[in-house]
Amino acid sequence: MSRMKGIFGSFEMDSNLVKAAFDSADFSRSILESVSNESVQQRADIGQPHDYKIQDNLRKLYGKPGVKKAIIGGHPDFDHLVDTGGKEKGFVTSLFVDIQGSTRLGVYYSPDMVFYFKNQIIKCAIECALAFDGHVHRIMGDAVLAFFRGNGNDRNSAIDAINCGAVLVQFIREEVVPQLQARGLAEDVGIRVGIDYGSKEQVLWAMYGYSGVSEVTATSFHVDVAAKLQQNAPRNRVMLGQSIVELLDLHDEVIEVRQIKSSGEKVPQPYITPNYADSTGRPMNYKQYVLSQNRYNALLPYPEDKSLPIAISATLKRGKDDISEDKYFKCSRSVPLSHGIEFKALFRPTTLSNDIKARFRVENNGRQASLVANKGNHENMVVARRRESGEYFAKIWEDTSYVGLHYMYVSILEDGRVTIPEQKFSVFIG
Repeated sequence: MSRMKGIFGSFEMDSNLVKAAFDSADFSRSILESVSNESVQQRADIGQPHDYKIQDNLRKLYGKPGVKKAIIGGHPDFDHLVDTGGKEKGFVTSLFVDIQGSTRLGVYYSPDMVFYFKNQIIKCAIECALAFDGHVHRIMGDAVLAFFRGNGNDRNSAIDAINCGAVLVQFIREEVVPQLQARGLAEDVGIRVGIDYGSKEQVLWAMYGYSGVSEVTATSFHVDVAAKLQQNAPRNRVMLGQSIVELLDLHDEVIEVRQIKSSGEKVPQPYITPNYADSTGRPMNYKQYVLSQNRYNALLPYPEDKSLPIAISATLKRGKDDISEDKYFKCSRSVPLSHGIEFKALFRPTTLSNDIKARFRVENNGRQASLVANKGNHENMVVARRRESGEYFAKIWEDTSYVGLHYMYVSILEDGRVTIPEQKFSVFIG
């Protein structure tokens, strides 16, 4: 079973409708009736943010409360510029996503058919952006532009956007493409995602146009380059700009250099193309990276995590002995360097041993960690304690010392022998 089914479980293409699309000359009538019914339902549910309950499922996994209201255009943080006509600087992470191969669909299938498939993907892209606190700024044909501002935290905006792109790509890979192919779609349809971050000083928000014909939007190289990154992205992959990679200090395990085929060989393409020149004529050499989809996706939370043999949880605290309810969900947001993390492991032993320990092993990454011996990596053995329920638990406190994406590995030893292998818990710090 696809892991995405637990998140996008209510996303099911109408089998009868799709079959009619391929088999029946009455498809136009059937789909138009469906669209009409959907429009009635949308009018009845005006103001409701979702069709597939994607928001509910995703936001719970990442510790985000409630759901986001579905609105489009501008950005709520800068709506006041409509009335004032002023300008304001403010950071933003921009995400462009488009459907690759959709133009060719129109050659083989009817407009109704093309609309149906494209709209399913676009609606899921919108809901996915909302689930990660993004704001849908614009829909352009088969493309969506979303802005992320992380509720005022620039690093969180970047993490939200990357998680959104990674989850959406995985959904297209595991659910949408197989469903389309199973129903006879011969074309290789997918999505491409481009993401980059612009700091406060690099992004200007202002109203373009004039009263009645206007739009508040962001002006920045980093907004524009996100669109270029999307165009350069391989099918069903996420492309990241240099700025967002440096902000989060992503390491080589989760990013790759873009490669293209030339004369039958793979050639690295480390810079965005075209390679723009600055005012002095020097090439900008702005770096681009492909997100390592499989490796990064493996770091994210999924409903199936509940069935893992070790339940790993994390709580953020300013001090080791503080009381806190600030639960951290893996790979969900950035932990301030002023905090620490208490990790807990809950499990059931596999033997009747009285010698049960949890091994907590830290693996740091990034530039700051590389400046210290062994990157500050270490491990600790902690005696596990039994609860009345029969479960055992162990906990450990860790300081947050280095910016980057780091890992806590937890394994269980009974009588000095590993009985439950390591599980990985990912943490953004900065």
